[in-house]
Amino acid sequence: MQEQIPEHVPPHLVRDFDMYRLPGLESGQSADIHALWKAVQDESPPVFWTPHHGGHWVVHRHGDMQQVLADHATFSNAEPFIPKGVIPFQTPVQLDPPDHTAFRKLLMPAFSPAALARATQAARQAAVEIIEEIRPRGGCEFVADFAGVMPIIAFLNLIDLPAEDSSYLRAVAMVMSNPANPGAPAAWAEMSDYVRRQIDLRRAAPRDDLISSFLRARVLGRALTEEEVFSMTLLVVGGGLDTVASMTGLLAAHLAQHPELQRQLADNPALLDNAPEEVARRFGTSNLARLTRRDAEISGVKIRAGDIVLGLFPLAGLDERVNPEPLKLDFTRQRPLHFAFGTGPHTCIGNRLAKREIRIFLEEWLGRIPEFRLKPGTLPHVHTGIVNSVTRLELVW
Repeated sequence: MQEQIPEHVPPHLVRDFDMYRLPGLESGQSADIHALWKAVQDESPPVFWTPHHGGHWVVHRHGDMQQVLADHATFSNAEPFIPKGVIPFQTPVQLDPPDHTAFRKLLMPAFSPAALARATQAARQAAVEIIEEIRPRGGCEFVADFAGVMPIIAFLNLIDLPAEDSSYLRAVAMVMSNPANPGAPAAWAEMSDYVRRQIDLRRAAPRDDLISSFLRARVLGRALTEEEVFSMTLLVVGGGLDTVASMTGLLAAHLAQHPELQRQLADNPALLDNAPEEVARRFGTSNLARLTRRDAEISGVKIRAGDIVLGLFPLAGLDERVNPEPLKLDFTRQRPLHFAFGTGPHTCIGNRLAKREIRIFLEEWLGRIPEFRLKPGTLPHVHTGIVNSVTRLELVW
């Protein structure tokens, strides 16, 4: 490990940390994956270096991540994934302002109030239909039956892709989000082929939808290149398939182990106003990196130009310095601080829909299945990496 450490990295800041191999998760099952992440935060310096995946810095405190996110001139989005180059280039995520701003504007029509209203309606309809179908069974595998279906149907409605593709796309996305999975390259290739087919369909017969708008759009005084159309479509499709599904699965797993929280929401419907923000704080999903463009300092640690800085974004919301009792899911918490959806220019453009979908799950599920628990003898199956998620969750009621 010592041979991989650059000269400017102090030896006392080196840790044997691999974001794809979370300590304590050897079995792939956990009652609370975020408690394991919290242990990393509690046991590590605020800024440390790991030699894994080419070597990079890690930050995990709210204030340090706020510094990184606020200074895009120093900490560029050009390399947001660990290891570098593991995922195809994605426009506009890997651009910085002002170019990022110009391309991001092309996404805005898909997230207009009218579009969000239609997607919200689709999410609620899907939620009700799914719950009514599975309720008589007395149990389900929550990821396959609900979390991997409802939010994806809403998202596909938003960008005019076939709802019947939801299960297929979710399965591919689950493999894509874990570069440590040997099948990840093939999954990315499969998703790329799917995206190119959708673009070709619209090139042949344009529609009034987001992908067609990319083919007509002009940016920086010119039309989009074929690769830019592909890159933006891949970003939109891939980005809408995992975050909300993962967060919903993590929430359901927690509620299943805390019946008092189920009763609290049932007895106090007004708490649903606060719930989505607190859920996002407690169950953040994405770990994303930045490329350092110029020498900088974070919490007294010197970072050199060219260094990669990984932000463990779920831990920003679990930092007790800004959120007391951070592992407590507290629906009465006022103004919880987190970066579950980023901040600044790179704030997740779908965050409003995500929060609506979380509320829909709580309203419709608890309204029909007010008491549920883990199937005896089981724990949630989880994985970590670019996205933390539940891959299997067996519930009974």
